[in-house]
Amino acid sequence: MTAALLRLIARHRRGAVLASALLAAFLGLTLQARQDVAAVTFAKRALLMTVAPFIKATAWVGGGARAVWRGYVDLRGVQADNRRLRAALHEMRQRLEGLHEMAQENRRLHALLELPDVDGGRPVAARVIGKDATNWFRTLLIDRGGGAGIERNAPVLAPQGVVGRVVEVVPIAARVQLVTDPVSSVSGLLQRTRVTGIVTGDRGPTLRLRYLPLMADVAVGDRVVTSGMGGVFPKGVPLGTVTGVERKSGALFQEAVLEPAVDLSKLEEVLVLAGPPAR
Repeated sequence: MTAALLRLIARHRRGAVLASALLAAFLGLTLQARQDVAAVTFAKRALLMTVAPFIKATAWVGGGARAVWRGYVDLRGVQADNRRLRAALHEMRQRLEGLHEMAQENRRLHALLELPDVDGGRPVAARVIGKDATNWFRTLLIDRGGGAGIERNAPVLAPQGVVGRVVEVVPIAARVQLVTDPVSSVSGLLQRTRVTGIVTGDRGPTLRLRYLPLMADVAVGDRVVTSGMGGVFPKGVPLGTVTGVERKSGALFQEAVLEPAVDLSKLEEVLVLAGPPAR
């Protein structure tokens, strides 16, 4: 019978432990009611030793679950914050890029406005909206035309010097022949020696100063400006700088190779002298 009782207790040991705990609690309360301090203290200790492991395990599991849940919720919140911050950062970068581009455009337009006063027309600022993709960018399209008073053969300038001349005009746009076009020609003047010649386009991105007298003093580094002759370009606008001098045997003239004053491949805004000055 004792073996059977032990097997029964082993099979239901959890229930037996709980029953023992409840019995101990009941005895503790009974003893406390009778004010037996020693017995009560012993009963309380026994109850604490019995129940404490279960309470600790429950608290640990519950605390871990709460920590995991809080971590999950916090992680979701951090991810959402990160997405908002990335979106805000992207927007700020776009705004900064826009402001940087506007600042650069303002500097270019300010440089155009600071061009020295030149005779020959009313200045009209225009944006470059197209370029000829062949022949070294020898023509370009601007966004101002006949509606702004621009006419054929109007000079086109940049802060650094001559760009070219207008060759086609419609009400809202115009085509500009660049000074590097082989069929372009501008009367040029060597600033140092005051010798004149004709500046034309070359086979590449350079210019040529032609029809210089054989005995003319021409040196690398000399600056060439418009002479004012020909009735198109005002006098004194930079055309380029001499990078080489050619004296061919038997030729009647010498020539100079020029680097253009304006980097024509990077133009974004130009100034057109559009007809007579406004009154």
